[in-house]
Amino acid sequence: MTAPSQKPRYSVVVPVYNTGDCLRDLVTRLQCVFADTIKASFEIILVDDGSMKESTKTLLEDLAREDGVMVVRLTRNFGKPGAILCGLEASRGDWMITIDDDLQQSPEDIPLLIAHEGHDMVTATHARKQHTLLQRSTSWIKAIFDRAVLGYQVKLSPLKLIRRHVVDGMLAIKTNRPFIPALIRQVTNDVASVPSEHCKSAQGRSRYSFKKRWGQFSDLLVGNSNFLMQVFTRLGFVVAGLSFALAAGVIARKLMGIPTQAGWSSLMVAILLIGGLNLAAIGITGQYFIRLLDITSKKPAFVIRERMGAPPAK
Repeated sequence: MTAPSQKPRYSVVVPVYNTGDCLRDLVTRLQCVFADTIKASFEIILVDDGSMKESTKTLLEDLAREDGVMVVRLTRNFGKPGAILCGLEASRGDWMITIDDDLQQSPEDIPLLIAHEGHDMVTATHARKQHTLLQRSTSWIKAIFDRAVLGYQVKLSPLKLIRRHVVDGMLAIKTNRPFIPALIRQVTNDVASVPSEHCKSAQGRSRYSFKKRWGQFSDLLVGNSNFLMQVFTRLGFVVAGLSFALAAGVIARKLMGIPTQAGWSSLMVAILLIGGLNLAAIGITGQYFIRLLDITSKKPAFVIRERMGAPPAK
């Protein structure tokens, strides 16, 4: 732990939403790991992402009384990425550690990440996740797009170690739809991974619904890359090329005197195909314009209601 006037070496950022007593267990285990194993100064930043449960609010007020623990409350539920970004902005350490509040990642694995401090970012990877089939499927799809869209060569997890200058670069990027892996990738490509055990959620049922997963996935595709625009641009050129080839074929048949029978079905298929592609392209373009409108209107990624506990970041 560190005195209020001192700058800690490590800042641990934990996004919190309707968490139970496992949050107290997490804080205790973090304190033990840093005091007994790592033996370095640290601070713990708990970001309350608009929790509705009174028990969570009471627990956070209690934890804010502990030395080296800061609680930051947001005005509403901005989503996990916004909460993490808020915690990173409040952090004072040379290294930032992000970890979820449900104990699926073990605090005792943090020293494994610290052993690779030569890199800008170190992430824990899990050979097998204690998730449902749907959660494993969506995680697998996301890993594919992390590699294809962002260029990651490792599988990511919520447990990360991030260097200070990378965090400063992430915070300099103004976005109201933050996607943490994309922000990291825009600042650095020096990324390493270490194997780590994945545990069952102490919260029981996952609070990260399919709707939230889809929202985060769409932020990756639309808000943090031009992937879909590239796909439909290339698809448009392919369809246009096929149309020109078909037209050339029809003209050649007529010049050669080969009879050509007009087909209503094929004509309708062509119209529907091209019309469908046009509608999809317009819809995707609209999504990009919505993102641009959000940015130009300066909608915040998070709004802080209050801070409790440790002093705010300098």
